Amino acid sequence: MTTAAVLTAAGSGSRLARDIPKGLVTVGGTPLVTWAASALATVCERIVVTAPADAVADFVDAVAGVAARVEVVVGGGTRQASVARGLDALADLGGGDAVLVHDAARPFMPVAVFGRLLDALETCDAVIPVLPVVDTIVTGVGGEVSYLDRQSLGAVQTPQALLLSVLRESHERAQADGVEATDDGALALRYGFRLATVEGDVLGSKITYPADLAAAQLRITA
Repeated sequence: MTTAAVLTAAGSGSRLARDIPKGLVTVGGTPLVTWAASALATVCERIVVTAPADAVADFVDAVAGVAARVEVVVGGGTRQASVARGLDALADLGGGDAVLVHDAARPFMPVAVFGRLLDALETCDAVIPVLPVVDTIVTGVGGEVSYLDRQSLGAVQTPQALLLSVLRESHERAQADGVEATDDGALALRYGFRLATVEGDVLGSKITYPADLAAAQLRITA
């Protein structure tokens, strides 16, 4: 089984208060996309990075030293559209191959989680890493509030592992149906594929705000 990856990095850095694409924001002098692609290269033969149209050359430079075959393509207007464009670049792969769909905004997910995902994919169609929810969660903020049982809740992370055939069919059907989802596991589940979970890792937390960036900087210098 060949393992490839689609690494989404077409988002802006607006919530990080940066005027460059988020994937090019640096931690320890290294862009987020470089950290994420380098980790993926430990298990993936090929990586497709989705980038903003006006920054493709910068992303090519950022991943030039990654020890895997890396291609940079222009992303779409949404994360889902970006993944679909990444899939187009993997058109020559067989349907039984595995794809890790990852976000450059989660650059420090431990490689051990990649292994758990790929091992679990041997017996299902798609796998997502999940962390237990530690905060008390409510719905109806600003209106009638209800408390949820956090014991039955989990926070979903990336990368997510899917058979390429499953990922392709899920995206094709979603496009035909006009369906948008926040991640690929949700699409696979919607269309009846077997979705499993593995344990995620707090080190794979998403970098969204300046405080997240500062915490990541402290982590790598500690």
